[in-house]
Amino acid sequence: MCNTPTYCDLGKAAKDVFNKGYGFGMVKIDLRTKSCSGVEFSTSGHAYTDTGKASGNLETKYKVCNYGLTFTQKWNTDNTLGTEISLENKKEEWKIEGFL
Repeated sequence: MCNTPTYCDLGKAAKDVFNKGYGFGMVKIDLRTKSCSGVEFSTSGHAYTDTGKASGNLETKYKVCNYGLTFTQKWNTDNTLGTEISLENKKEEWKIEGFL
């Protein structure tokens, strides 16, 4: 048996469009996917319709499970490339970061 929504819940989804993070004059995108080989990709960006300015970023994550390694590369529209290498061990975790 389904519970009927209360009166205050009616139209909540439509109200959330305007009350939670909806930017007038701005277009946002957020995409995530995973390849069959296990590489994870995530990208996000936004553009302002009144000024025409746009920005975005791309993150790629490679995991080598046998050795506990994770390589994360981040690239944005300011042409900044960042690389993070993480090594997980049962006793401790190591992290190396670098930017170009």
